[in-house]
Amino acid sequence: MSFFSSTNHNQKDIDKVINTKLSTNGKALYLAQDQGLEHGVYEFDNSSINPEHVFTIAEKGEVDAFICQKGLAEKYASSYKTNIILKVNGKTAIRKHDEPYSAITCSVKRAVELGAKAIGFTNFVGSQHEAKIFDDFRKIQEEAHDYGFPVTSWMYPRGEAITSDTDAEVLQYSARVGLELGADMLKMKYNGNPEDMKKQIACGGRAKMLMAGGNKTNSTDEFLKQVEEVNNCGAFGFAVGRNIWQHEQPIEVTKAIRDVQIRGLSIQDAMKRLKSEFEITNVSIPDSVDSNEETENKNFPPIPPQN
Repeated sequence: MSFFSSTNHNQKDIDKVINTKLSTNGKALYLAQDQGLEHGVYEFDNSSINPEHVFTIAEKGEVDAFICQKGLAEKYASSYKTNIILKVNGKTAIRKHDEPYSAITCSVKRAVELGAKAIGFTNFVGSQHEAKIFDDFRKIQEEAHDYGFPVTSWMYPRGEAITSDTDAEVLQYSARVGLELGADMLKMKYNGNPEDMKKQIACGGRAKMLMAGGNKTNSTDEFLKQVEEVNNCGAFGFAVGRNIWQHEQPIEVTKAIRDVQIRGLSIQDAMKRLKSEFEITNVSIPDSVDSNEETENKNFPPIPPQN
């Protein structure tokens, strides 16, 4: 019988999944591509518009999980060796959403059937639809826990009541809301202030903090600085999309994040290794929607165990 069966699982079972299947040496790096539904296709180029390209980055970059909606999991996931965190609600950017609400797009049962390892769900804290959002989350969270599935919640302050979604108090309040609603991991913004992030993590308690990657930064150094700061604050990890798959060296930058996050390299040393590794070894990944080329193997040096 699969571990993910609808039986009586407890929090220890869920924590075990996070610690043994969805992290490396106690830290997590997730690659996300749920932006096609949420943002539109304007962020894709001829490479990233092809899901095979991004799944290949997830596999070759050895991330702990790939975050996507149901359709990508159904049509591509079985061809790649990567764990799936299945996003089960969403909305488009076609209509203006002053008071956003993300409809349920997938059941927990379907996520189990697709072989996912965890559930993803967006909570818009402060939206006029907050009551319905929280009720949707209650149903998803309880069913997911019945199956022993961890639940990652996007804790995003939104709506007319929110004057700034990077205000420290608003983010900290949102982190506490996520903990008290029963989320196991919290995907949240970093406002650039390490002291604010430390309190944000504290407000989340035993719910593990993931920094949302956000828009592509102006430089790799700038993003790695955020990684270093948030990692030093004690965050569990990172859920990154555009700062990886929009990067001209997506697999190498994935490795650079790991260098800073787990190996403890300085940003300068991580950048040196990124540049030298790209020059020495390049990985062939599908470039466009018409590409049928097979990917090459790439072996990364092992991550040393932490003391």
